[in-house]
Amino acid sequence: MSSSSSSLSVIDIPEHCGNAPRKVVIRDFLIALYSGAVDETLGMLKDDVRWEIVGSNVLSGQAETRAWLMNQDSTQELKLHTVITHGTDCGADGVATYAQSRAVCFNHVILFAGHGKAAKIKEIRSYLIES
Repeated sequence: MSSSSSSLSVIDIPEHCGNAPRKVVIRDFLIALYSGAVDETLGMLKDDVRWEIVGSNVLSGQAETRAWLMNQDSTQELKLHTVITHGTDCGADGVATYAQSRAVCFNHVILFAGHGKAAKIKEIRSYLIES
């Protein structure tokens, strides 16, 4: 990936995402993440973000996160099944499809630094399963 977005086909977004502002933030974060918009993705994270890719590695801070994001394969399609929010604790699951129809089912548990509209993401736990 590069710091600019690639072409991503978002094939399904839950209709109720507009009912809660935090759901829109999660949706936009995942679209930025899977479209390869590294700078936009990092802009939604705290400087001292902690991102655990369960079973793989733990990223600490923006520099490690940028390096990891830059090495991710380009996603061709994104399908979000569910976006759930409860205060600062949120989650989303879906499927990302890559070249040669390789698909990865994901669940991201996302914790925000506060309740305000401008609060950034302070922690993520990502569960990624090849399907």
